Amino acid sequence: MVFGVLVDAQLEDLTSMKFTWEIDNFTTLNTRNFYSDIFVAGGYKWRILIFPKGSNNVGWFSMYLDAADSGTLPDGWSRYFQLSLAVVNQIHSKDSVTKETHHQFCTTEIDLGFTCFMPLIELYDPSRGYLVNDTVFICLYV
Repeated sequence: MVFGVLVDAQLEDLTSMKFTWEIDNFTTLNTRNFYSDIFVAGGYKWRILIFPKGSNNVGWFSMYLDAADSGTLPDGWSRYFQLSLAVVNQIHSKDSVTKETHHQFCTTEIDLGFTCFMPLIELYDPSRGYLVNDTVFICLYV
């Protein structure tokens, strides 16, 4: 089962939004890229995009925030976000891998993320705590 949950969402005050995405059967994902369910933040629809086996850089897990409805937004739309993306360590939360960034999303820049988020060898090693019972948790903090 794959699902996402908005926690403590206050859309007027985006500093307190957290989206958690649980990805079950992670090792059986047989697709180049994979999207979370769509969620709303700041009045716009978003989704997280991952590359479970890496994108262009062999050996690296890749993750992005994507404007899910960019094709239907009016010309000239834009939204500035400060965000953190994380792969949760399910054994020791302090060892979660978190990357922070900021971006002005707009018509020509609909996603932002990290091609080299974390080494695949670490993500897929169950003893490291990121992949437990074939489940991975991804968090977005805005």
